[in-house]
Amino acid sequence: MTVINPLTREISAKVVYYGPGLSGKTTTLKHVYSAVKPQRRGELVTLATEGDRTIFFDFLPLHVDQVHGMGVRFALYTVPGQVFYEATRKLVLSGADGVVFVADSQPAAAQANRESLADLRRNLDAEGVDVARFPIVFQWNKRDLANARDVAELSRELNWLGAPEFPTSATRGDGVLAALKAASKLVIRALWGSVPKAPARRAERPLAEGIQAEVAKVAEEATSSGELEVVAVERAAPPPEPAEVPERALSFASLWENEDAAAVARVESGIRRGAYGEALALAVSAMVELLETLPGTGQFASPMAKAALLGLDGREFLRFCRLAGLHPTAATERDALFALHVLVSARLKTAHV
Repeated sequence: MTVINPLTREISAKVVYYGPGLSGKTTTLKHVYSAVKPQRRGELVTLATEGDRTIFFDFLPLHVDQVHGMGVRFALYTVPGQVFYEATRKLVLSGADGVVFVADSQPAAAQANRESLADLRRNLDAEGVDVARFPIVFQWNKRDLANARDVAELSRELNWLGAPEFPTSATRGDGVLAALKAASKLVIRALWGSVPKAPARRAERPLAEGIQAEVAKVAEEATSSGELEVVAVERAAPPPEPAEVPERALSFASLWENEDAAAVARVESGIRRGAYGEALALAVSAMVELLETLPGTGQFASPMAKAALLGLDGREFLRFCRLAGLHPTAATERDALFALHVLVSARLKTAHV
């Protein structure tokens, strides 16, 4: 499922390449990998199975940086197409935000295409996904072969949804990036449609509104390198009410005054009440605001660069960034306490910047 990290302002989405064995899924993904700039992609991981492979990697497409912009990172997976790897396919498909179905255009693969598509529908149904509303793109692969079936025939047989479809040759790379662009756009539009719409309201600190930023729309065109563009929309939420510190309670809030003290006190209050997810979210919110208002760094400096300027421990800050994307119900007391530790450390170091 899609994860929004408010600290790094990055959206992570999962796209799965599905289809029968040897239809060209692995070759397709390897072509995408080679087309993405090295600095914008993760490591290509291959999990070999007998007669088939599952590979995956993630990459960071080109995005438009705005004051409250968010980047987008896609994790791309393939599934093993062999019939007896059904459990593996279910596992890989779980939590997917979109699918690229890679069909083999050869006449001998007609039955395998139908069975794989039926398998996809069953697995999505088991996940509680409405197939008719799910982002799906079809690749009619191996168009470079002399015996490739007619595209219109493949479409009538398999694309009952009327979804976007692309004739491709994974070995040559023809149409592969166009299919991925289409799938990525569908995924982000589906995400935007699922975000609750609320009227915006004025906030006291405009720079902190970036914490509430959500994906708005996909740019109409992608770059020729196969990378995508997204922009973000601002949505401000009312700040939490200041939390009172119990008498005689040990509190870091006493180190500061006014709103700075109240921000730390709210995190501590959440931890005392056992609301660890709330405390973690408050710590992330306070950290984002602190980094955004850090003097002399500029609004477009990365969070990591600002953390380094403050002298924060790099490993600790990376862990803090990972916790920022954690689902509230999964947060533990240890997570919340660690977030409080990093927040307090950052606030103490701002006095020396």
